[in-house]
Amino acid sequence: MRKAKSLITKLKEEFFQATETLWQNEIQANLFVARILIYVAITAVLIMILSATNVFSINSVYVMRVLGFAIAELLVAAGICFYLKGEKPWLKVMLMIAYVVVLARLHMVLGHNIVLCLVFPVAVSVRYYSRPLTAFVSAITIITYLLASYYGITHGITRIDLNMVDIPAGTVLSYPEATDLRSGIDLAIIDNNQLFWHFLRHSFLPKFILFTMIAAICTLIAERGRMAIFAQKAETEKTQRLATELNLASDIQTNVLPNIFPVFPERKEFNLHASMTPAKEVGGDFYDFFFIDDDHIVLVMADVSGKGIPAALFMMVARTLIKNRALMGGSPSEILYDVNNQLCEGNVAELFVTVWLGILEVSTGKGVAANAGHEHPVIRSSDDEFKLVIYKHSPAVAAMEGMMFKEHEFQLNPGDTLFVYTDGVAEATNSKNELFGTDRMLESLNIDPDALPEQLLKNVAAGIDEFIDGAEQFDDLTMLALKYFGPIK
Repeated sequence: MRKAKSLITKLKEEFFQATETLWQNEIQANLFVARILIYVAITAVLIMILSATNVFSINSVYVMRVLGFAIAELLVAAGICFYLKGEKPWLKVMLMIAYVVVLARLHMVLGHNIVLCLVFPVAVSVRYYSRPLTAFVSAITIITYLLASYYGITHGITRIDLNMVDIPAGTVLSYPEATDLRSGIDLAIIDNNQLFWHFLRHSFLPKFILFTMIAAICTLIAERGRMAIFAQKAETEKTQRLATELNLASDIQTNVLPNIFPVFPERKEFNLHASMTPAKEVGGDFYDFFFIDDDHIVLVMADVSGKGIPAALFMMVARTLIKNRALMGGSPSEILYDVNNQLCEGNVAELFVTVWLGILEVSTGKGVAANAGHEHPVIRSSDDEFKLVIYKHSPAVAAMEGMMFKEHEFQLNPGDTLFVYTDGVAEATNSKNELFGTDRMLESLNIDPDALPEQLLKNVAAGIDEFIDGAEQFDDLTMLALKYFGPIK
């Protein structure tokens, strides 16, 4: 009893309480079936026209009346659905019953000519992705098909297969302008019950077996479609959650990097600006700048191998380690040596990070830097253009434990500008697979070499945008510029 109630509840939910996941699909399915009913009505009108013009030999007042009722039923059902915009849970039952009943009416007057069409409602019901609904449509189709056949046979309004009729010996058949067996013999000699029994055995039963097989397949397809919709919904929700998490990670990453400019407004010895544009929601590039004492500022430009979340996580760890180690004091080579050893521990993903790390003495403009596999820095003297500072790199950080890193000294005089960047700038690629390159980068910088850092970065970004001309960004774009004004007098 409890199982029966549970089944009834489930059927009720399937029929009249579509879940939110299936509701939009059900609305579209209702409108889809309503359009099919209109197409069937148009077909019935075409049959009436061809019958009236004697193209078909089915012209009779009764047939015309049945076709007229069928057309009206179809249009009324479709009209109700369109009026309600398909947004009522009972519409699917009304539409499917209307479809089945109309085809049964047509079968009643057209006999075996229409029997194949009876499978159409079952096939159409699959569009709702409801196994109970498809089973329900299959059942009412069989019942109405049987009733229509019985009514058509017993009331003499359908054609009779000669194989189904037992005629007494010596019966004389005459066909003066007759088109049907019933018109050529005495109706009294036909046993309608026997005729219907023959119909059940020789016509209905084989069709029923085939129909049952088709109905079972349609039921399975409906259930698979339903499962696919829920699987798709789960996948969509998963994707949305991932997108939300990525957006949150992007916000965290963006806010972790210093991004409020101008920085250190109380310091008049220099002007600094930096930017990072990830190729994906999160990236592996990072920059940093911070004072380790009142006269020394650390500048960091780095690029983690790989993209996406793994690179972003490695970037966060590397940035934290570099900053914490730098605040403890020491030269750039000493800082990178210790950070390298720490990152090598447990580096199962075998990621590495290229780093340019410089320490600038603000009072004198003297600087010392270590370049661990990173891009060449660019310096512009106050009376000259931006030029690359080329020297031999050390290996990337986290590539191998125990590595030593070379240091290079540089000097910034009042009016000089330092520009550092990641490979995403020089390797920006256009639709012709051409690289932006360092030459174009220098051209962008030298458009206005006296500009402040913020404008310099905008000039480079504009040069890249013009070059790639809408092509997809494949790598993170990260830049930092510092213009040195000299000690305050």
